[in-house]
Amino acid sequence: MRGRRWIFAICAWTACTAALSMFGVGRVEAVRTALLASITRVPAPAATPSAAPSSSPTSGVPKLLRTPGGNIAARCDAGMVWADSLSPAFGFRIEGAQQGPGAEYRLTFRSDTQVIHVAVRCKDRTPEAQLS
Repeated sequence: MRGRRWIFAICAWTACTAALSMFGVGRVEAVRTALLASITRVPAPAATPSAAPSSSPTSGVPKLLRTPGGNIAARCDAGMVWADSLSPAFGFRIEGAQQGPGAEYRLTFRSDTQVIHVAVRCKDRTPEAQLS
């Protein structure tokens, strides 16, 4: 009779351990999904047909601009700055990101304790970030 109790106890302990492990894996997956959902990607512009060929390059080479609040992959094309992707640093989120290209691209990285305003402009066909 005592042998059966031990077998039951071991089986119950194994089942509880497996259930708690599955719960933990599920929680880790939920946290990972929430963190990845905070990454905002701005789609690259669609190519538009041109009436006349241009001697200047049609698309700039993306440059990674690093700031304390996160990273911006930006490029200059036809005198306008394009943000190809935005990636906030850990603890930051993106607020007020501009939609589409322009002479200047503005966005804000915000955490619970910091606010970082970024303006990206083209200088000599190369994007540059200015923090304020």
